[in-house]
Amino acid sequence: MSNERRILVNTAVLSVSETASQLANFVLVIAFARTFGAKTLGHYSVAMAVGAVAAVFVSFGTQGMLIREFGRDSTHAPATLGVLMPIQALLAVIAWLIACIITDALIRDTAATALVMAVCGYQILLCLASLLLVPLQAKELMHWSAGGNLAHRLLILLIGLAVIRFGGSAAGVGLSQIVGALCLIAFAWVQGSRRFGRPTLRYAPAQALTLFRRASPFFGVNALSVIYARGPLIMLSALALSRSVGLYAAADRFMVAASLASSMFNSAVYPTVVRVSHGSIRDATVLTARCVRILLVISFPIAILVTIYADNIVGLFFGASYLGAAKVLQVLVWSLPIRGAQGLLASLLAAMDQQAGLARLRAVGLCAFSVLAPVLILSFDYVGAACAVLLCDTLQFALYWSLLRKKHADPPLTKAVLAPGSAVALTAAVSGAIEHLHPPTRLIMVILVLTAGMFALGAVRPHDLRFLRALIMPKS
Repeated sequence: MSNERRILVNTAVLSVSETASQLANFVLVIAFARTFGAKTLGHYSVAMAVGAVAAVFVSFGTQGMLIREFGRDSTHAPATLGVLMPIQALLAVIAWLIACIITDALIRDTAATALVMAVCGYQILLCLASLLLVPLQAKELMHWSAGGNLAHRLLILLIGLAVIRFGGSAAGVGLSQIVGALCLIAFAWVQGSRRFGRPTLRYAPAQALTLFRRASPFFGVNALSVIYARGPLIMLSALALSRSVGLYAAADRFMVAASLASSMFNSAVYPTVVRVSHGSIRDATVLTARCVRILLVISFPIAILVTIYADNIVGLFFGASYLGAAKVLQVLVWSLPIRGAQGLLASLLAAMDQQAGLARLRAVGLCAFSVLAPVLILSFDYVGAACAVLLCDTLQFALYWSLLRKKHADPPLTKAVLAPGSAVALTAAVSGAIEHLHPPTRLIMVILVLTAGMFALGAVRPHDLRFLRALIMPKS
């Protein structure tokens, strides 16, 4: 199977599964937000954020390392997983307790303790499930990994909506996630055992420590990335009211859904870039450049449309009481093209074994965020947190590209950014000029101008169309 065809198949599988999964999760969050209010949504979101950070200290970066290692040779998967699972299960208990304590201290509301315990527990258990899914992902068997994730999300949705429908508590919704995570662990164990052999569980701290050391570059990158991604909610919970956290969380939750396509595209591209880089870094760079151009052509239009219709989007999904989140959404949505391109550059760097460099650059971004965020939050509340995220995302992208340039592997991106950016600027100007028109008419005009601008200004190029044709109809 060609590289283009493999990317298409994996992207399609992951996109369909994750779209359905995130839609299920989004529906549950909307029901949760409308039922329990912004304050409780804030508590839920902080627990999710702290739990995600705690989960990093369970896996210690082994998942990223093992995807690369098992991709090369999966015969050692049962023995390796058998060594890691007992140690990570022990770490999971410790991490869960610490996460619950920290979250309770941040939200300062003992009534939410049960919700906190359930949500933090879900994040920790999800980490263990992800470890068991690694062999499937490493061998690019995306349909099994994606299917398991989708099934557990749908199960959580069904149980969660039932809890809400029959007047259950927020903690009851949290417990539905625990059930889903346990089912995903069972699924991953069975499917991995059938294809690669059952993990031979044994308590071997010394060997596990060796694996943790080997994974330390991945751990550094992963830890800094998760802390950076979850930092706004954690910092907001310490510096602002729970309602502010809930409003930010509503916009942030929408962004998770909006960024789904680019995230899945990058997940599918990464194993292919790793494989291609073994033969030629130049070929991997060319492949990355093509993928970045396609991603920007998709994400820039989404960003401008969400900016124009942010009030309508927030009101439609979360209700009038959450309209304050529209300002956050208008800022955060511009991280969509930046983070998407940033993720593809990070994949190329990881394929080049530049994990240490990635960790250093992520540390720089996290330090910048730690300085900017408190100042902007105290000045502009939850909107300030969104501004800090966007500024630091831009810095992070520039740093990744600079590192690739030093390694003589930087993909040419100037035209790829300027062309769709110009089309978007034109669309914004036209939208402002026709603001008086009826909303449906205005939307049609905006889409027509955006589409014409993307072609006329060279954002969509024949070269990219040929690449898309190769994705859809590869040569035999």
